Amino acid sequence: MRKRINLILVAALLFGLVAAWGTYQYLRHMENTYKASGQFIPVAVAKVNIPARQVISQQMVEFTQMPSNYANPASLGKPEEVVGKVARSDIYTGEQVLKNNIASPNDPAEGLAMTVEPGRRAMTVAINDITGVAGLLRPGDQVDVLGTLPVGNQTITSLIVQNIRILAVNKSTSASSDNKPGQTGTLTLSLSPGEAQQLTLAAEKGSIRVLLRTPADKDWVSVPSTNVNHLVR
Repeated sequence: MRKRINLILVAALLFGLVAAWGTYQYLRHMENTYKASGQFIPVAVAKVNIPARQVISQQMVEFTQMPSNYANPASLGKPEEVVGKVARSDIYTGEQVLKNNIASPNDPAEGLAMTVEPGRRAMTVAINDITGVAGLLRPGDQVDVLGTLPVGNQTITSLIVQNIRILAVNKSTSASSDNKPGQTGTLTLSLSPGEAQQLTLAAEKGSIRVLLRTPADKDWVSVPSTNVNHLVR
């Protein structure tokens, strides 16, 4: 009796395996049929929870084939469309990555933080039309900054930072030609932490003046500091 029961169990197991294999083959066939007919499309799906403002890495997403009628019309399916972008809002594990959920890391429309390069910081300095090139500066311009401050019993002028990108003029981050130049009150600059320290000291202890560069000039120049004695011939 026990032997008979064992045979029945083995037979049931074999039939189950055969049925599972048949189902698997059927599903594979259906998948291949859908793919061949163009009804499967690649879709990016979050492998982990991706918080808002996070740069999306390759390890955070996977690209899978999905029936087109189950994919969101706004879903993305190419690595270059997703990896390296920034999440606008939280994206949860298993969720499709959608066009309106991500932004380019340098898109000023997404806020000032998106325009700051890795390793640099945004810092605002106060200027006027005289010290700020007559209010003709625009976001995206490259500038140098001179600092004039007392050192001992002398007053010196020194080139503090060079080839610095302007992130914002007053509260505008747009360099559009529709934005007409006007009176300048503040500049927000992209600085390394060391440059930010130097420029802060110059602005706090003395005065600063901005020099506008042509976009074609990226060279670093070596200029010695100047004091009143250097003006006497």
